[in-house]
This record gives sequence, C-alpha cells and structure tokens, in this order.
Amino acid sequence: MKIPTAGAKLVLALVLLGQATPVAADSSRGFVFCTDYSTGTLDAVDVETRIVSRDLASVNADALVRPYQGLLYVVNRLGVNGDNIQVIDPARGYVTVRQFSVGPGSNPQDIAFVSPTKAYVSRYGSTDLVIVDPSSPSGGGPSFPTISLAGFSDSDGLPEMAHMTVFGGRLFVACERLTNFAAVNPSVVVVVDTQADTVIDVDPATQGVQAIVLAGRNPWTSFELDPVGQRLLIGDVGAFGALDGGIEAIDPVALTSLGFLITETGLEGDVVDVVWGDSRHSYALVSGASDRLVAWDPTVGSVTATLLASSGFSLVDMERNGRGELYVCKRTQPASGEPSGLLVFDAATDALLAGPLDTGLPPAGIAFGSVIEAPGNSGATLAEYPNPARGAAVFRIEASGAAVDRLEIYDALGRRVRNLSREASSAGPPEVPWNLKDDHGRPVAAGLYVAKARLQGRTLLRRLVVVRP
Repeated sequence: MKIPTAGAKLVLALVLLGQATPVAADSSRGFVFCTDYSTGTLDAVDVETRIVSRDLASVNADALVRPYQGLLYVVNRLGVNGDNIQVIDPARGYVTVRQFSVGPGSNPQDIAFVSPTKAYVSRYGSTDLVIVDPSSPSGGGPSFPTISLAGFSDSDGLPEMAHMTVFGGRLFVACERLTNFAAVNPSVVVVVDTQADTVIDVDPATQGVQAIVLAGRNPWTSFELDPVGQRLLIGDVGAFGALDGGIEAIDPVALTSLGFLITETGLEGDVVDVVWGDSRHSYALVSGASDRLVAWDPTVGSVTATLLASSGFSLVDMERNGRGELYVCKRTQPASGEPSGLLVFDAATDALLAGPLDTGLPPAGIAFGSVIEAPGNSGATLAEYPNPARGAAVFRIEASGAAVDRLEIYDALGRRVRNLSREASSAGPPEVPWNLKDDHGRPVAAGLYVAKARLQGRTLLRRLVVVRP
C-alpha cells in the first residue's frame, strides 16, 4: 500500500516514548476468564497500557485459569465431556498446545504445580487427588497416580476437595466437606508431602491420619500468602447469608489453624475473596445487601474503608499484580445499569486508577503471570511517522514478511477506538495508514493513544498522541 502524501494527511503527532515495546520474557500480564455461563473466553490485559485483548481463546463456561512458567493452565469444569486441563501458550497466539481429561464427571477444581512435569489436580466429585504431568500430551494419564483423601470424606462419601497451594515442599488442599451443599461438617486442610506423595498426619497424638481442622466451614477462596508472617490465609464463607465465617490464618510449618483474623461479622457479609497487602492493610470482597470491596487491618481485625459498593453478586474475584495494582472483576446484570468489566485500584492509596475496562463477556476471574516468547520472534518492530505529524499516521511493521494478526488503536482508558487489522492483513507488512478516525468514522479527540500490533505470537506497542488545532 502506498504512503499518503503529506498534503493529503490530517494531523497526528505520534509522540515516541522509547522504542517499540515488545512483550518481553517474564513481563507481567493479566489473564481474565470471562463467561456468561454458556460461553467462556480468555482475555488478556497489558499491565503497561491496561489494554484488554478480548476473546483470545475459547474455554469452558465454568473454568479456572492458573499461569505457570509462561503457560496458562485452564481447569475446565463442564461435566462428563468437559472435565479437563487445557494448556494455552500466550507466546504462540494463545493456541491450545494440549488438553487432557482428568476423569469424566470428576469436577476438577484447581491445579497446583511442583515442577513443569508434576502437578496436582483436586477433584470435587472424587475421593482421589490426581497427580499429572502437565508437559505430557495426555497429562500422564489416563491411568494417573492418585492420593486417596477418602479418609476425610463426610457422610456423602466425598471430601469436596477444592483450592490448593504449594508451600515449603507441602501441598495444602482445602476440603469443604459439605453435605448436600450445606456447611454442616467441620472443614479441613489436608497436607501432602510433595516428595513422598503421602498425606502428612498433622496430629500424631490422635488416632488415625489427621488434617488441619479449620475454625470456619466451607473454605471458599483461594489460599493467599502472608509472606512476612509466613501464614496462609483462606476465606471461610460458612452458610451463605449467615455471618458464620471469616478470613482464617494457617501456620504452614506447625500445621495448625491460627483462627480468624477477621470474622464475617466484622466484614458485615460473606467473604468472597481475600488479597494480602500487609499486616495493616489488606483487601476482601464481601457479599451482603450489596457487594463491597473493603480494605481491612489484619492486626486488629477490622474494616478500615469501603472502596467500592455494587449490586449483589457482582464482585467475584480480584488479584494484585507486581506493580502494586489491584484488579477487581465486576460482573453485573444489565438491569442494574452498572457496566461489567475490570476495575483497577492503587494498592498503596486505594485510589481507583481505571475502569471498568471492557472485557466483552463479564469477567469471572483474573490471574497475573509471565509470557515467555517462543524462539524466532526477534526482529519484529513497529514504528510510525512523521513524529510529530499533522495528517494521517502511517505505521511501519517489520516482521520478516509475517502476517499481522491484529493492529488496533486504544485510548488512554484502554478502550479500543479503531481496528486496523483488516487494512494490515490485506496490505501485508510493512505499512498501514490511519486517518485519525474511530471505527464509526468519527474523528478521534486529542490525547494519548496506544497502537498495538500482534504478529508472530508477539505483541508490539507504541504510545502516541493526537494533536488537534
């Protein structure tokens, strides 16, 4: 495609802030599971620009995403035909590189890693914890090694194993022990030696093999680490609608519960999620008359501030990234008049930084991880000219003749204003013009924008500014 002449151009000043920015190895990215409960998709959030790339991969409508060493492990839960682990490589265009069953109808809940070749999968509908090889096309199955947790079952014959974490060479497995989904039994955390693959007896003085008995029932949240106090935290919801739970601490060395750091009475609602900040300032999602994001003090066990209130059952998950930002998944019903999306808070000041960032389908879970580029992706560049300029911008893409998957323009709030993917793919590299208009043909306002190109399994970014007379 020919470059428009200077006289034919409108004005665009592309202010260069450094070189084109590829997503480098070990860079942090947010991976978002989105669902309407009939369709599931995977989005990604660039933490530098807060741009959301939508619908990168299809997953089950009920799923959990765990990043590990550059790959995404999706725990798919969809009954007999959909209980599996799906492995996605972000560096290869979010392609599914392998997918393996963990037992039809087993209802997998979580995956916890010891190494690239060894992980554990908890299964809600089974008494056996499965040991898998995540690097294998079949996961090491179909005849997986297992660890029986049958001794921790309640009257329905199942321990209802759920979230897990690995700490200090031990695997901690939260077992809800519900009967007909009611929290009528004491809940426990089973501890497994990850070298011997045997259950550790946390109380040898008592007959039988014992687990950590929790102060609360129905452990609902993922485990959260207090790195200074060397404690594991978990939120016990108890019975929904009753103030009978709280956020509990576990000593992972002494293998005992330390009791509640804050109760649901103090939180004034059911605990939905917990994120550790420090010993005086952490976060919880609380469901009650409304859903709330609160800051709380673990030292004194009290709420210090309410950062956000929303309609019921809308704040479902949150995660803190390495930049000190708290991302909150907000999913609302259309009748509420509140938009769904991601909200970004400053974890130091509690200030709302951005959002809601549009994720397409409502977000249900977020996790941060690293992207490790595949070999052979070097040499791809994105540039623009003139800089500054008055007229339509021209993006120059050098990628050794590779096709451009996407070329999009986003504003400073992370909203896509123009999709140039068709122009880029039809022309092919190296040059694509932009006429300073959005997808509806309207001139864009002056301000900061970001050009984002995806090619060869790699993402390139350029920050730019539109200047108007």
